[in-house]
Amino acid sequence: MEDVTRKSARKTVRILAIAVGACLVGFSILLATRRPVSMQTVASPLINKTAPPISATTLAGKKLSLSSYSGHFVLVNFFASWCTPCQQEEKALVQFSNTNQDVRVLGVVFNDITSSAKNFLSRNGATYQAVTDPNGQIALSYGVSDPPQSYLISPKGVILTEIVGPVNLSSLDQLVALARSKGF
Repeated sequence: MEDVTRKSARKTVRILAIAVGACLVGFSILLATRRPVSMQTVASPLINKTAPPISATTLAGKKLSLSSYSGHFVLVNFFASWCTPCQQEEKALVQFSNTNQDVRVLGVVFNDITSSAKNFLSRNGATYQAVTDPNGQIALSYGVSDPPQSYLISPKGVILTEIVGPVNLSSLDQLVALARSKGF
């Protein structure tokens, strides 16, 4: 009787081990074949539409509007100093801004204290402009509910891409090159 119980227990353990192994293999395949969450472009209703206007005060206290960047690609990036993914992407944004002189980066402070946002950008060596959004109207017009979120805007003011989550340098360079190859 004891041998039958042992054989039954071993059989159950084998079946469980095979099931767990199959789940692990399936999960590994899913992770290996999906697009990294750090550069998820999404099918936003804003794509191919004129970018909502931005007219706000910079962190330095000056007025700035998105229309002042007309004729240039613009990457509008919603960020906050308290946001961990924003902290992770900031180095890439600084590099992108410094190496792409014909592409403008415009930061929009999302639900953050102005002094904290200013210190965050300064600590990371950011030289691009950033504006405040004290009542959240800019974020609302772009449909942003959580940072980081970015939009690549054509030189004619049309939204080409929406990126949810942190950006990286090589993907940003690829997005701009793709837009240029399509005649934007």
